[in-house]
Amino acid sequence: MEQRRSKIISRRDLFMGFMSRVRGQAMEDQASGIDPEVFEADRLLREKRYAEAAESFAACLKKEPAHEEALRKLGYCKLKLKETREAREVWERLMQLRPRDHFAVLYTGLSHAMDRDVHQAVQIWKSYFNIKQPHIQREINLILALHEKGDELDPVELVDSVEQAIARQKQG
Repeated sequence: MEQRRSKIISRRDLFMGFMSRVRGQAMEDQASGIDPEVFEADRLLREKRYAEAAESFAACLKKEPAHEEALRKLGYCKLKLKETREAREVWERLMQLRPRDHFAVLYTGLSHAMDRDVHQAVQIWKSYFNIKQPHIQREINLILALHEKGDELDPVELVDSVEQAIARQKQG
């Protein structure tokens, strides 16, 4: 019965994740599922209490290691806490489940840029393609074109430009 319940939650989580992406909700506003621990983790994330939210998402992942939305959000919390390496490790787990996950690819590249590794950020972003996020896609395409042209890219400027594109995308 517990295994069946877990599959039901996973299907619902899949549906909730799909609907939140269709609606274009911000990471902090998306519902992750029906588990009480996940509700609590989502609340903490909305309140920008990233360390506590990360602990809650990690607890959820102990019960359900393949919970994709919890993996996305745990990585996001780690990134907000400036734990870029740990964030990438979480997103690598997600990409084992969903290769080329848009969110994981975008933010993995961003985490490399935050670590001043422009080359690795660009390599990751080469696999980013998401027509549902035109502001972000345009910015990534511009960065890739400048890199291909041979321009010297400043990692701080890259982070700023991608974060601004993410903010514009959230605004619609």
